[in-house]
Amino acid sequence: MLRIHRHYIPALVLVVVVADLGVIALALSSSQALGYPNGDGAMWPKAFVLTGVTLLALSLADLYQLDFRIRRVELTLRLVGAMLLGITADAAIGYVHPPFGLGRLSFVHTFGVIGLGCLVTRLPWLARSAKRRLSHRVLVLGAGPAATVLPDLQFSPTRPFTVLGFLDDAPDASDRVPAGFQLLGRTEDLPRLTAELGPDLVLVALGEMRRTLPVIELVKCRLRGINVEDWTTFYEKQTGKVLVTNLRPSWLIFSDGFRKTHTTRMVKRAMDIALASIVLVVTFPVMVAVACAIKLTSRGPVLFRQQRVGEGERIFVLNKFRSMSVDAERNGPVWASTHDPRVTPIGRLLRRTRLDELPQCWNVLIGDMSFVGPRPERPEFVATLQEQIPFYICRHSVRPGITGWAQVCYPYAASVEDSLEKLQYDLYYVKNLSLLLDLVILLKTLQVVIFSKGSR
Repeated sequence: MLRIHRHYIPALVLVVVVADLGVIALALSSSQALGYPNGDGAMWPKAFVLTGVTLLALSLADLYQLDFRIRRVELTLRLVGAMLLGITADAAIGYVHPPFGLGRLSFVHTFGVIGLGCLVTRLPWLARSAKRRLSHRVLVLGAGPAATVLPDLQFSPTRPFTVLGFLDDAPDASDRVPAGFQLLGRTEDLPRLTAELGPDLVLVALGEMRRTLPVIELVKCRLRGINVEDWTTFYEKQTGKVLVTNLRPSWLIFSDGFRKTHTTRMVKRAMDIALASIVLVVTFPVMVAVACAIKLTSRGPVLFRQQRVGEGERIFVLNKFRSMSVDAERNGPVWASTHDPRVTPIGRLLRRTRLDELPQCWNVLIGDMSFVGPRPERPEFVATLQEQIPFYICRHSVRPGITGWAQVCYPYAASVEDSLEKLQYDLYYVKNLSLLLDLVILLKTLQVVIFSKGSR
């Protein structure tokens, strides 16, 4: 696991990206070696466009989500979809601007080599031997709440691992160990078991560490080259969210993160203004059509204006295209639900395509919001959530966003439980705020919009 600009990225993802770049270079060079005509214009702009289109198509097809449980058929279908998307996009760009297009034979040859090469570089993911080599061997110190979560995290695309067993001194520890796993002994057995099993990582997941943490034994593990991680950090790396339940305030205080440099804020604001301006100009005809559709199909205003809580708990007015009937909240504010009966027919389409969010670009321009950040909530809900969810106030330390880490990783929040889950993603974003993470979120947002994920 690599940390680039405070965002955790699996090392294997970078290896696969490099392999894909090598496949693209091979496809282009072999086309030139065979003498296929490449049309008008220099070769480097064509290569640049082709590379960008191909990597974007592979990303949208989830081919950089390295799930080791994916089947060959699904992998092949995803790759076929990515190639069709890449072919269509590159052909369209070449048609609009011919100097960016390849010759016909070169076009067919290049995408044929890329498709075959990408399949060949990804097949090792599915090999059992590769899974063994890529799995970290983890020895768990403590059979507390982490014990119930670890089995589901073992085949995480970020970093697959194998649980060797658990160590715990509690009398009922054997009852708390998940089915299929072993209680190997007590904490005092740590030196012996690390010598016998040779784990890559000792995971400290003790419920109470003040009196039970075997400090000397863990220091010896570090000196022997064995990594030691606490459960909160491990969970953050595996899931891309910060575990809120039982989170110690000291971890928030001393953990690496929660840094917002002046340069980052300035560049982020410049990107917000540029993106919001471009979106408003490009989608203006679409917004006019949407406004007419809303006006013709239901009574009431075109825009839905509502108070939301922003950075520093400042109240601002959020703008959206109205997707509900005008009397949707005659009985007071309520959570949105799946197949919400208050949503109008045209509103359902707007929500599915995310077109109802377009007026929020104005909120971005005037500084109420950012393009990327936690979703702004209503003051009525915030008052309740701050009482029931620890550290909820932390999400108000940055500008709220049209899209965000929680929005692309988790469906729409419709309850306190959902808000707790989304807060864990929001805290990850606030903690690891960077321009790279914003770029990752924007790419995932594009995928969400194209495939209509998570709409209500």
